[in-house]
Amino acid sequence: MPEPHGDIDYTVHVNQGETTFRANTPQGEEFLGGPGLTLSNEEAHTFIQDARAKGLTVKPFF
Repeated sequence: MPEPHGDIDYTVHVNQGETTFRANTPQGEEFLGGPGLTLSNEEAHTFIQDARAKGLTVKPFF
């Protein structure tokens, strides 16, 4: 059985130096400010911590 998605999924693009986020719930979309968001890998680290501090589930997506 596949693991359920979190409020927000993310994919790290190592070669491009950026991380793409995708909202899976209304709460995730509200936090992202839309259905998706791309940040630098440095910004993404803080963004993930902030989202988790607000009680959102953030999971990697491959």
